[in-house]
Amino acid sequence: MAFEKEIKIPGDDRTYVISPRIRRYALTDTGFVNQKNGTFVMERSLESMKPITGAVKLKVVVNGTLDGMKIKTLNPAGTVTVNLFKMKDNAEMVELYHFYLEELIQREIIDEK
Repeated sequence: MAFEKEIKIPGDDRTYVISPRIRRYALTDTGFVNQKNGTFVMERSLESMKPITGAVKLKVVVNGTLDGMKIKTLNPAGTVTVNLFKMKDNAEMVELYHFYLEELIQREIIDEK
């Protein structure tokens, strides 16, 4: 999947765009890891009682030029996109999902359209 400027997660009524005010230091301050290929990757568990390796997760990737991104909600293996909003007993996961994205908005990494 190519990097995009505008992201809509299935089931979420919000659309997110990469912020024009994004800065590299804000990415590292919020837990993004700079990869060898130049991208910045952040993964967060959406199931608070499980480690990241065994939980549904939020994955946000920003390209090295800071003008494109990917946002996905993935199964524990990280191989299949899941729709949080259609899962059974999803209230806590949806709350964490919005919490993490709100943090990225506050740090001017993404904006809500």
